Amino acid sequence: MRLVKIKNRYLFKSNNPNGTHTYATYYDRKNKRYNAIQLTHLYVKDNNRFKQVARGNIMVTKFKEFDVPSGVRNQYYFKNVSGGKIDLKDKNVIYISKRHLSKKQSEKIKLFANSKHE
Repeated sequence: MRLVKIKNRYLFKSNNPNGTHTYATYYDRKNKRYNAIQLTHLYVKDNNRFKQVARGNIMVTKFKEFDVPSGVRNQYYFKNVSGGKIDLKDKNVIYISKRHLSKKQSEKIKLFANSKHE
């Protein structure tokens, strides 16, 4: 699992097509595709985000790449806006770091994101 920034226009239609979001991405061998789990940074006390944390829609976690905690959403994307598979070599995908997340942290994130889909 790696952290990437993906332009909004690549995964969904947006009012801000040149904006980006941060995602944790991994290859799902069972379905033979990449999945992207959306992250949100919790550096400003935002009542909406903390309500989502309380409801269980966001899991708070810490990544070495960021100074502040991040929220992991309990959903993932597996298709781009045109309906094709996510391609991490696309020009709309930018790697944040070269390192992979630890296996323990990756499994925890996958389980949380997949809980909504199963």
